[in-house]
Amino acid sequence: MDHDQNLFVQVEMQALLDNLSAELVTRHPVQFLMHLDHIRQKAAQHHLSALHDLSCAFETALQPVIEKGGATTVVRYYLEAMRATLDCHEINGSMTEALMANVALRLGGQP
Repeated sequence: MDHDQNLFVQVEMQALLDNLSAELVTRHPVQFLMHLDHIRQKAAQHHLSALHDLSCAFETALQPVIEKGGATTVVRYYLEAMRATLDCHEINGSMTEALMANVALRLGGQP
């Protein structure tokens, strides 16, 4: 991908992430999950594997806490990690694992 295309994709994905707010998950969880799925699909389309993998882990971590409470904390940490993937020009599997481990650590060891 050329530099201009990379910038376009980065701006597009950043805008999608910016539209996900921690408050939306508590008010409209189904809508939040639909937006998250859209981000996952776009990440796959643009071959952003780290962002795709994080969005998958995000959904898995989110489902139990939507009912029990604490979803806004999960959202904040995952969105922070997902935004970090956009700041990296190239990100490999070990970097993705490190981002997921960082989120898990912040959430008290949750996956």
